[in-house]
Amino acid sequence: MHKKIILFCLVFLLLGCSKINDTKDYINLVNNCLNNKVSTNNVAIGYKYYTPKGVTKIQDYNYNHVFLIDNNKVYLYVDIISYFYKKELKHKKNDHAAYYEEIQNDKKNGYIEIIKEEEKYFLKIDYNYSRIETYVKEKDLNKMVTLSTIILNSIKYNNKVIEKVLARDFGEFSELTYKVDKPEDAKNNFSQYLEEYVQKEKKEDNEKEKIPDE
Repeated sequence: MHKKIILFCLVFLLLGCSKINDTKDYINLVNNCLNNKVSTNNVAIGYKYYTPKGVTKIQDYNYNHVFLIDNNKVYLYVDIISYFYKKELKHKKNDHAAYYEEIQNDKKNGYIEIIKEEEKYFLKIDYNYSRIETYVKEKDLNKMVTLSTIILNSIKYNNKVIEKVLARDFGEFSELTYKVDKPEDAKNNFSQYLEEYVQKEKKEDNEKEKIPDE
């Protein structure tokens, strides 16, 4: 069943129902994907999600994942703390955004924001207590918006697992949330902070491995 739904979204994309230069259609792409449900095919800490065909996961670090779509790195962050405490999404629109629309779907809300940066566009979609960021060429925006929305909308949380994880490591998670939520502009975005955070953690892990047993 989920294959038919994904096929519908991709057919909608490939048939040219949305013109690249008609920015009004970006939110239509989002809404069409939100109205369709898919099964999950990936398991992470505290949640499950679906990755469509053509999306390759190249990094998995706690709640952060990095995908590859047509040689573009796509960054996913899932905020289990905000989900668990049902925190209201607060976001200030970037004045330099070439496109911005709020997302409303039942009790869930979010936004899609696109910022022009030199040869590419910085795409950010925040929805379902999760966020996707990537840089992409204009001709690939429709495809990236569609696939990103499918992933975000497919996320299903496991309350029991999240409760146990937060009870064990709440201090660590609180610090991580601050680090990735801090940047709000395109020049200092989440993906940059995620790369720096992962590299720092890897360095610390390597240093620990070098310490001989007492």
